[in-house]
Amino acid sequence: MATQQAGIAARPGAPSAGGTDAVPDATQDLFHAGRLWVEVRSPDGVLFAGWADSVVVPGALGSMGILPRHAALMSSLVVGLTKVRASGGREIRLVTGAGFLEIARNRVLLLVDFADDPARVDRKRAAEARDRAQQRLRTPAENVDLARAEAALDRALMRLRFAGEPRL
Repeated sequence: MATQQAGIAARPGAPSAGGTDAVPDATQDLFHAGRLWVEVRSPDGVLFAGWADSVVVPGALGSMGILPRHAALMSSLVVGLTKVRASGGREIRLVTGAGFLEIARNRVLLLVDFADDPARVDRKRAAEARDRAQQRLRTPAENVDLARAEAALDRALMRLRFAGEPRL
């Protein structure tokens, strides 16, 4: 999936719109910025980077809402829907995989297995992936990695749940 942007460059050091939307330097203190700098990263690279007013992530114990000046936190994430309320009111929704969340001084970093735009999910392909994973789990063979099959099933179910235009 191509990097989504909230009106700014996707990686630190890259050209940006300038002004208040500039990409923050890694050493820059953002605690009093009044906004969050959010990055969603996967093994494929940076999937989203930009300024936001709030973020909602699928935590292991339930959804977590994050606002500016949130306390420092590290947490695990589960497969689910991540919502980023970008500056200007635009909401970006991503189906994200399991991973980790770090919050520190108005910087939010999500390290996830995958991230998909729900509007671009292929329902047929996700249904086929679900069926394959269910079949693997129903009749496990010696060479079937059960943890991997369960992860594939979770991923397919979330893609199907949020496929198409996202709803509230």
